[in-house]
Amino acid sequence: MKRTCSWLTYLLVGASISLVWAVTMSNPARLNWSPWAYSEWLISYNAGFIRRGISGWLISLVNGDGADVATVNLLVFANYAMLSLLMVSVWARSRERSPAALALAFLVPGGLFQMAIGNAFFFRKEIVFHVALGIDCLLYSAIVRSTVMPRRLRAARFLAAFVLVQAVALPLLHESYAFISFPAAWLIVRRLAAMFPAQPAFARVVKVSLVLQVVMFLMCAAFKGNPDIAGQLWHMLAPADRSLISPGTPMVPGGGISAIGWSTVFNLSGVAYLFMAGQFWVWGFAGAGIAAILVLVTLWNGGGYGLAHEEMLRRHLAQLGFLFAASLPMYLLGIDWGRWLSAVSISYLLLFFADGPAAITVPDLKRLVPRGLRARIADAFVVTPPDVMRGIVASAARHRKALFLLALFFCLTFRAPECCVTLGSPFYRLKPMLEQIVKPALHGL
Repeated sequence: MKRTCSWLTYLLVGASISLVWAVTMSNPARLNWSPWAYSEWLISYNAGFIRRGISGWLISLVNGDGADVATVNLLVFANYAMLSLLMVSVWARSRERSPAALALAFLVPGGLFQMAIGNAFFFRKEIVFHVALGIDCLLYSAIVRSTVMPRRLRAARFLAAFVLVQAVALPLLHESYAFISFPAAWLIVRRLAAMFPAQPAFARVVKVSLVLQVVMFLMCAAFKGNPDIAGQLWHMLAPADRSLISPGTPMVPGGGISAIGWSTVFNLSGVAYLFMAGQFWVWGFAGAGIAAILVLVTLWNGGGYGLAHEEMLRRHLAQLGFLFAASLPMYLLGIDWGRWLSAVSISYLLLFFADGPAAITVPDLKRLVPRGLRARIADAFVVTPPDVMRGIVASAARHRKALFLLALFFCLTFRAPECCVTLGSPFYRLKPMLEQIVKPALHGL
């Protein structure tokens, strides 16, 4: 029975890859996905150093001044296929290898199957981050499984060096790397430092990689761009690309290139719009549903490590909580909340499959709180009360089939939007009032 379920899960993986192939490589000269996302791949250094420019610079080295659709389609498909295979490979190295867990990992809203069937997310630049993290997790899994110390040490050194390369290179692709994939890679490096205490170089990598992320993010913020640079980049694109991205106004910067000229205040106003439009409750529902699916994956693929289910779940929930907390700045800097939820869930799944016994620990966040205040808010650092944890574990074991069917129903019927959902708002009266106050004030300035 388990073998049959495994083959059905592999069929799901193959179907996902086939769907993305059909969108990208069945006709590589045609763009069948978001023109906005396509334009982001074409941001380059042709008008000077700029955030997010390394992808367009590398693509221009391959294509010169020609249209770039075929190259980007190949790049997008290759990354999606690699990520899918990495997810399966890391899962296959886990001890439990639950087909139900892998199926839910692909079907979860924002997951790899939903990316494929919904034609969403897989063409975004963070797909490269996920591939890099998948390689990190595969290497970490190999290190843990190895029994030959010299081989383990060589692999650990290679992994630490690879994380340092990521810390420098990937923020140049998109500054969001610091918040949505680096935290998981950093946790892995912290674990390497704990595994090899006699090798102080690993502890230094933990500190250096963190400093590098701060430096790279500040550099991206300093060279974030302006409308003039956006205009220059736009007119350097091939005419075919400009017409593809903005068919109605090919002479005016459009898509992700136009976003280079946006101010920080404009970006923050998008977050304010989410609340004014009443969209926040949808994201709460999406986040809660995704978290519930991840809990089921954790419980069903976390056996066989000699840990009580409650303790195993507590440790993994701490990892998930840390990854989500690290991603919070992105919810203020960009309104693509569906992307951030998707990225956090994929980071967690890769980390979980590689670290079934939850040996990777998270930093003690209580140290950031003044000592005199810690005792008063100690309960806030308890992720889930023990009684609730035991209840979750017991329910997941007792009602496994029913919960799996319910999870399937949720995954197949709910699709986490990328951004910009328009819904009714409890603040619908407040927005016109504020506009009446603010507009006259702005005209008077």
